[in-house]
Amino acid sequence: MTLMRWNPWTDMDTLQSEMQRLLEARNTDMRKPMMPRGFEPAVDILEDSDKYTLKFDLPEVLLSDLHIDVENQVLTVQGERTMEKQEEKKGYSRIERGYGAFTRSFSLPNNVNAEKITAVCKDGVLRIDLPKKAEAQPRKIAIKPVN
Repeated sequence: MTLMRWNPWTDMDTLQSEMQRLLEARNTDMRKPMMPRGFEPAVDILEDSDKYTLKFDLPEVLLSDLHIDVENQVLTVQGERTMEKQEEKKGYSRIERGYGAFTRSFSLPNNVNAEKITAVCKDGVLRIDLPKKAEAQPRKIAIKPVN
């Protein structure tokens, strides 16, 4: 009987290869439905001189399923995209778009005026405007003579 030293990395490589093989086989077989992946909306973050703007892609997300909160200088957007009733025709179905609940959180810079944040949703795009606070302007102080 020969003793061999166990190498956990060999087992990990084998497991990874097997998982890759199974996923590729599943994705190429059109007769089997794909497992939908979770939904995490894409976000664009823009800055100009007076505000920051966040644009979220939220197709088919109902406004009633969206919640926006600001607490301790953290903006959190939560929501859910629910799957329509799935009908199979001729035994074939394929689902590639992600569904489910999501949460995105962003630390806000100190110069954001949290009291004036606005949100608008149009054509599946949520736009959140984060106005900047007015910068403190230097002011001159007049010196009065003492009588």
